[in-house]
Order: sequence, then structure tokens, then C-alpha cells
Amino acid sequence: MIIGGGASGITVAAELKRHDPGLDIAIVEPSELHWYQPGWTLVGAGVFRRAQTERREEKLIPKGVTWIKAAAAGFHPEENVIWLSDGRQVRYDFLVACPGLKIDWDAIEGLTETLGRNGVCSNYRPDTAEYTWQLIKSFRGGNALFTQPAMPIKCAGAPQKIMYLMADHLRRYHELSSASLEFNLAGDVLFGVPFFVPPLQKAVDGYGIKVAYKHNLKAIDGPAKTALFSVTDADGKVADVEKRFDMIHVVPPQTGLDVVRASPLSNTAGWIEVDPANLRHIRYPNIFALGDGGFHT
Repeated sequence: MIIGGGASGITVAAELKRHDPGLDIAIVEPSELHWYQPGWTLVGAGVFRRAQTERREEKLIPKGVTWIKAAAAGFHPEENVIWLSDGRQVRYDFLVACPGLKIDWDAIEGLTETLGRNGVCSNYRPDTAEYTWQLIKSFRGGNALFTQPAMPIKCAGAPQKIMYLMADHLRRYHELSSASLEFNLAGDVLFGVPFFVPPLQKAVDGYGIKVAYKHNLKAIDGPAKTALFSVTDADGKVADVEKRFDMIHVVPPQTGLDVVRASPLSNTAGWIEVDPANLRHIRYPNIFALGDGGFHT
């Protein structure tokens, strides 16, 4: 049984079938559309069209794999049972959980009311990724803010990628000198893997991008074009700082799915608790997890 028909779930199903065509495999996935989410950054930069990142789910599920068109509503690993959103129970011998994560748009006050207009965009949704490109190609100077919440998030590079792509676009069309680009991140380092920090710092310096560490976006007022950040100084003191913008690319906080957080599969942080060496669950040896929901121990 595979929970989730995204990139992880589809890939696992295809590989298992390739190695053993006789396996009885089912994918639990409620959506009829499959999105290639890494492509949304390129939609936001005008390289891809949104349609290029969408496929029909049934065309991607491998031949011989059963599609259960429902969502997981409860995990009962002691009984090897999954409860589904339509009330059914299904049993499994082995479970591969690839449920994804929860993007908490409501965690930032005022964001849902203004997202997709008033200069507020995000590449973490396909519709608002299209709006990102509208803003970039019409930008003629002013303040462009980019945010990154506390980790973990899906695709840790995405908050910066769109910033560099926008800077390159502006430089190509001789608009960079009239723009102020600023990266506001909740953390205190440019990237969590030290190996990548020097080349990223070189890109930041080359484009003249300002970096504001320990800046966590907490509220946004689209019509007023203002963003409110909770800022921690060197002494650990926290204060609110308001910044004006002409454009802001927002990356909201992200957590484990509610159904995962409420289940025995979860650790105290709300993620599926796996051994990072083999992706097997710490307590349930017939359960594995990968993708956005299962790399956190």
C-alpha cells in the first residue's frame, strides 16, 4: 500500500513493479491531477507554462497498480490498517507513506486574503506561480522582498531560486539598478548545507541582494503593501519590524499533515519517524516513508 500519488509514490510503485511484476500494489491518492512541483519555480520565472507541470493522475499510475481514489484519514499500524476518507478500511502487508506535507498559508496573518494580488505571490501554488511571473515581467523598480520560514520546508532552495531568476531577468533588461531585492529568512545562515553557502553568497553579492537573517514573516497587508516581520537581534531580543514592498514572494511555514501528526507514525515534531539510512519506520518495520513527509527524525 502506497499513500500518496505524487512523485515519490508513483516512483516507488513503478520501481516495485519493475522488480517484481506480480506484486499487488495500490496507491491511495484523492487528486485527479498530478503536479510536477519543482517546475512551479520555472512557471514563476516565465520558463515553463503551468500546463507543463500538470498531468492526469491515471496516466502516470503504472500498469497493474490499483488506484484508490481517496485520502488517508487514519493510520493504525498495530493492525496494519488504513482508514480512508470515504469510510473504508484497507489492510496492507507493507506500507509506503508518501503523503507530502501541509503548507500553512493561514499561519501568516492576512496572507490568504491578498495572495495572488496586490503584489503578493508564491511559487508554492501553481496559480500564484503564474502571478509571480506577471509581477516579474512588469517590475520597473522598487522593493522586492523574498521570504523563507523556519525549516523544514519542501525544496529548501526554492525561496532563493526565484530571487536569482528575477535578478537575472532584471539585469538582462537593464532594470536591476533600479530594484532593491531583499531576502528575509528566519534562519541565521544562507543555506543549511555549508558546502552551498559560498556559491550562494557569491550570487547574492553579484546581484546586490540584501540578506536579512532572523526575520520571520508574521503578517502581511496587501493593499497597504506592508509586511510585518518578527526579528531576533544578536542579543536574542525579539521585535516587530515593518517593511514596505512593491512585490513580495512568500514562502509560508510548513508542517506534517494533520493526519500524520495525529497518528502513531509521527514523532514529537509531527513528521513520520524514519531511519534516514533506509527510510524504514523506527517502530514499525513494515512501514517506510519518503518524500516531504518522511525525512525528519
